[in-house]
Amino acid sequence: MTSPATNTRAIAEFVASMGSRELPPEVLDTARLCLADWLGVALGAIQEPAAHVVHDTAKTWQSAGRSTVLLGGSAAAPIAALCNGTLAHCLDFDDTYVKGITHISAPVWAATLAVGEALGASEQAMLAAYITGFETAARAGYDLGELVTARGWHSTGVFGRIGAAAAASVLLRLDAAAAVHALGAAATQASGLTASFGTMAKPFHAGKAAMDGVIAAQLAAKGFRAAEGLLDPGAGLDSALIQDRAGTIRPADFSGWEILNNSFKPYAACHLTHPAIDAAKAVRAAHPNAPSAREIKVEVGALAKQVTGEKSGAPTTGLEGKFDLKYCIALALHGHTLSATDFREPLRLDPAVAATAGKVQVSAHSRYGFASARVQADLGPGDPVEAEVSVAKGHPGNPIGWSDMRDKFTGLLDYAQEDERTRLFARLKSFGGSDKPDVLHRAADLVRSASA
Repeated sequence: MTSPATNTRAIAEFVASMGSRELPPEVLDTARLCLADWLGVALGAIQEPAAHVVHDTAKTWQSAGRSTVLLGGSAAAPIAALCNGTLAHCLDFDDTYVKGITHISAPVWAATLAVGEALGASEQAMLAAYITGFETAARAGYDLGELVTARGWHSTGVFGRIGAAAAASVLLRLDAAAAVHALGAAATQASGLTASFGTMAKPFHAGKAAMDGVIAAQLAAKGFRAAEGLLDPGAGLDSALIQDRAGTIRPADFSGWEILNNSFKPYAACHLTHPAIDAAKAVRAAHPNAPSAREIKVEVGALAKQVTGEKSGAPTTGLEGKFDLKYCIALALHGHTLSATDFREPLRLDPAVAATAGKVQVSAHSRYGFASARVQADLGPGDPVEAEVSVAKGHPGNPIGWSDMRDKFTGLLDYAQEDERTRLFARLKSFGGSDKPDVLHRAADLVRSASA
């Protein structure tokens, strides 16, 4: 373990040493799985208004660069990272590092690919950079995510910036001294408010985190100096975000690989809703008439209730629906898959689903956490149907593999020809074997064909 006084330095040394590390096959394979998830949810969001607003605005900046923008054109690395990072989080269908309650891939893959293309890096170098960014964001956010979120900060906007800066630092080949300043420059830009959830600002948090991380590393490469201890326990970032001192950044321990603890979403809604959705699906499987229940009781963790369980009234947009636990439960009880199509704009609210949502009562219980929940439907006197989920689908212990990911990926790209989807997915599965990355070019061509 590292002493608190040198924690930022220890993280910077990890970042600087990644080029000489031998990465385990399972770590590399998980990074590829994260890439497939990242690109799938990005390509599934090509009609999302938030992505187009950011893309159209960025085009007016007339940035010149080699980095591919998925919605069209190319730009300087920070701009491409902004656009692609926003796009990847628009559906709220991207992976989550639960220990930090952070969507790490959205900003970190966006930053990695943008900088990698700008520098002409190999796929192997990009994999190493992404893994570094993931592990760094995980160490910064480990056990802090829930505390940060409960205080109104969006963890992705906080720890995603740090991960993006770490990934960009690897590709820019910063030494430990420069990486300290890249991390400091990223940490001082930390932002994102949970009060923005359900609006275009939430995916923008991920894109801006990618952009700011890239800028932080580029500045450090040119000699920029930032505060050197912001990732030390109690010394900067954590004390600013958690002012009651209920928790601090842990001293960094890089003895394992946190990427292996990443979680993937089978549903296009806030991850906090997923265990209750699983339980509601089990209730429906046991009793198809569950939507007609007189009363539906849901028990979840405290954070799930705070962020998703206290909505009043029916959602008016798909973005609102993704963060409305009662609505998501009702969709599941009515047999919906909770795929991206269930939250497309404009939202077409089914009166029967809305009626069921109105019967859902949400309470928090200490025995439930991020991945567990219980649903009970009262169908009549002495006739309750209930289901409890201890580990939701997609989490370690109940994981999604390549077969599941293929189904998710192809479903998100339903606008593309089957052979195009198959070839692109196969290319992602083999990512790391080419010195000339082309996955973003292929994906952008697919988007262009779909828009023609």
